[in-house]
Amino acid sequence: MLASLVNPDNGYGRQREEHYSTGGAGDWDRLGEWNPPTEPLATSELDATSGASTSALSLDARPLDVAAHVSSEDDPALVQLGREAFRRYPVQLAPYLRVALTSRAAARRYGLWLDDRRGVGGLVRARVADGSGAIALTCSTCHTSPSGGRLTDGVSNAALDLGSAMLDASRGGMDPSTADAVAAWGPGRVDVSSHTGKEPARIADVRPVAWLGYLQQDATVKQNDMTALAVRIETLITTSQNGAVRPPRVVALALAAYVRHMAEELPEEREAAARSPAGKAVFEGRCAGCHIPPALTGPPVPLDQIGTDPSLGRSRDRGTGAYRVPSLHGVGTRGPLLHDGTVPSLPAMFDAARASSRLPDRLHGSGPVRGHLFGLELDEADRAALVAYLQTL
Repeated sequence: MLASLVNPDNGYGRQREEHYSTGGAGDWDRLGEWNPPTEPLATSELDATSGASTSALSLDARPLDVAAHVSSEDDPALVQLGREAFRRYPVQLAPYLRVALTSRAAARRYGLWLDDRRGVGGLVRARVADGSGAIALTCSTCHTSPSGGRLTDGVSNAALDLGSAMLDASRGGMDPSTADAVAAWGPGRVDVSSHTGKEPARIADVRPVAWLGYLQQDATVKQNDMTALAVRIETLITTSQNGAVRPPRVVALALAAYVRHMAEELPEEREAAARSPAGKAVFEGRCAGCHIPPALTGPPVPLDQIGTDPSLGRSRDRGTGAYRVPSLHGVGTRGPLLHDGTVPSLPAMFDAARASSRLPDRLHGSGPVRGHLFGLELDEADRAALVAYLQTL
């Protein structure tokens, strides 16, 4: 865990140094493992006059079937457990989402996908400590999205609007400063870093995680191996549950195995090169210095070099003074781009006008989108070839 912390002095690093495997009284190891009975919310429940129940679990609710041991990190049983946990394990309780469960229209308004087989936006009812049921987010709430007529795990849910749900559920009871910050999140963004809500970031596409050397938008965690990813997931769940419980470690490891497995479903870079050789040539000359093949990522880039909004990279909670270089595997189907999700698409990313004048389809805010100017100086033909290449990745 310590070897994976890029900046041990930020809030993220200090919290983990104080609580992870310390042997002290506040050690997260002392928390009880939490693997409660859960059940997905069925879309048909939204058709009831009162909407879906936020608390009543049926007799079908069950915990994850956790294996006593696994043979290796590549054990198919471990990946299968991770797939099930991705879709069913309660990562964070979300009572505010009651506002989204009154009807199908309400669910869609807050960006929850509806699927007759998998339910309502990846939400589950989970049995909590006092024996009652509660609504909870799973990994698939934020990191699954309809794509090509089917749900695809790993793709960020760019429609998910948790900020609006929080505001509407509070009925004006939220602190005005926090309410203003949360109102600025918009669809596809959340603040998982600060207590003020003022550091929203794009919900990540986790499909290329296996390629990444660094995790989180501001490269807070170095991914030395799958264990580093599993610890990242374990501590994320623990802190999301306010330090009250922790997941079974085999569940965290299984989630890491499943997320890393997602990279196998992405197109191979050689396929993109074959479809757009001209774009590949432009990429090699202009982009490969940072997005280094075959991973199409590289070391973090200092904030002043990248030139985008530096707020997240300077955060006292997670800041490192740099931003992660995202892997471009899967970028053609990623959705909004940049760490703050302001650019809606690859064509917009390489629109030379975006840095100096208004970007008509800009997301979150208005005016030009400055920073990450790489490639904007290319002529129109080269930019078109580059976009064509990236869209096939």
